[in-house]
Amino acid sequence: MVTYTYESWLTLQQNRRRRLNGKQRWLDVVKSDAELIKLSGSTLEAIQHRAQDVLSQLNAEPAIQLESNTEERCTTEGQANASRSVSLMTRLFEVYETTDDILSRCAIAHLLKNGCEISETEEDSEKFAHRIRRKQKEIEQLAEQINACLLKGRDLTGEELLETLAIATQQISESVAQTRDWQAKLLTQPASIPYPILYGSATDILWGRTTNGRIVVSFNGINKCLKAADPDIKDWFKTNKEYPFRLYCNQRQLPFFQRFLNDWQAYRANEDTYPAGLLTLSSAILAWREGEGNGAPWNVNHLALYCTFDTRLMTAEGTLQVQQEKLAKATRNQTLETPEHELAEDRRKFQQRNASTLSRLTNLPYRRSQKPYQGNPEILVGLSIGLANLIKAAVVSGRTGEVLTYRTSPTLLGDRHYLLNRQRQQQQQNALQRHKNQKRGVAHQPSESELGQYVDRLQAKAIIQLVQAYQAGSIVVPNLTHLRELLDSEIIARAEQKCPGSVAAQKQYVKKYRETIHQQSYNRRIEAVRCKAQQFGITVETGFQPFQGTPQEQAKEVAITAYHKRTIATE
Repeated sequence: MVTYTYESWLTLQQNRRRRLNGKQRWLDVVKSDAELIKLSGSTLEAIQHRAQDVLSQLNAEPAIQLESNTEERCTTEGQANASRSVSLMTRLFEVYETTDDILSRCAIAHLLKNGCEISETEEDSEKFAHRIRRKQKEIEQLAEQINACLLKGRDLTGEELLETLAIATQQISESVAQTRDWQAKLLTQPASIPYPILYGSATDILWGRTTNGRIVVSFNGINKCLKAADPDIKDWFKTNKEYPFRLYCNQRQLPFFQRFLNDWQAYRANEDTYPAGLLTLSSAILAWREGEGNGAPWNVNHLALYCTFDTRLMTAEGTLQVQQEKLAKATRNQTLETPEHELAEDRRKFQQRNASTLSRLTNLPYRRSQKPYQGNPEILVGLSIGLANLIKAAVVSGRTGEVLTYRTSPTLLGDRHYLLNRQRQQQQQNALQRHKNQKRGVAHQPSESELGQYVDRLQAKAIIQLVQAYQAGSIVVPNLTHLRELLDSEIIARAEQKCPGSVAAQKQYVKKYRETIHQQSYNRRIEAVRCKAQQFGITVETGFQPFQGTPQEQAKEVAITAYHKRTIATE
């Protein structure tokens, strides 16, 4: 768990550093039209004419792919397609750094500022200044995250708390940052729940059934731990056939666990030939879920099992698709050259495992057949998400750009639209209760996650019905990567614009919108749509959601950008 945590943290730091360098690089290059005219000593028409020449030269290169209409989208999609082609924005930066011609540099700056395109409208100086300020705030936030302290283990014994308390009572802090650090350590509630246990393989989870029909589960290696903790438990294992945990779930989850059980029984019956890579279950996490009340921790808290599985393996067609992917990967591994520093014994074992994988994958397990969904690829359903976490859907014809219909969250929910108001009221009540609990030092914090998940699933189901009604080929969801950071920098820049000179008013403005942002579960809502679409075999694409425009226009833009991206990729 420690290794997993540090690897994740280092990966995040690497991504933050890469994003910081990209944003700073863009900020150092772009300038307003007035600054470009003054710097080049020419007219805007001449700069645009040179920009057209630069675009023509770069588009003639076979590796160039025009990808976006904003600097953020260019960066994100350029990273995703780096293995296939060099992005146009990357080439523009390379040409900018290698050329000494002032006019060419100004032309490239004009292109980078306008999303790799030539602007046909007059530049709004206020909007450009706001855009630059927003980018500066994004850079400041990333710099703060990168310079944050290293990860530390949890204070299980309370030593760090006592040490910080002694320091804080004996000396005065040297800075505001140090005061906040002391305050964070003193107000942190001690963790009483152990770390979760990760099971990265489906064969590490053992499934069974009692005589009464209840599904039971055990885990590879857990019996030895339990026997070591209590020697008298050996007799219990003889009676309960090595399955120490009984499974409790709702009716919606039960079919999935029955599938895991059936797969496990088929695997145990044919361990020599059954392909473990085609088991529906992928991995699982055994973790404690914090509960309410007084008493021993193992009575108050509850054990929860979180399972990850590939929905494609629920059907025969999806299983065949996964089998072909794994066969192709195993075939590539068979032809790969082994590094010289590896021992001959290691090479031999690797080849044996790979050969066994190839032979097992030829045996397809039985799955229920389901006719794959077939829609019109020219029709897309674009989704946009606003600050209030409300989904807007637009059914768009990608070829003509015509919007066939719009849907909002209330219309998607239909007769159950009242759940939105109930969720909003519950969020407000829970926010007030959490504030009271923090004052009293109560560790438990109320949440409306169950109601939120229910609303998300209802909306996802309605979106699938909308797709089927219009025979849409795919659903396009917005790219939510770093969404909160981008919204936060946008709000700070907007506060400085609306409340110039008043720091208190700016803080109040930012606080109000931050509460709205951090109360929402953007990823959970999109994941509900993804999971429901996978069950029906509907393709899910990703598009760019702009900040400007109404929610309906944003949903339309999400679909249009995905369609253009798909068209460019096929060319």
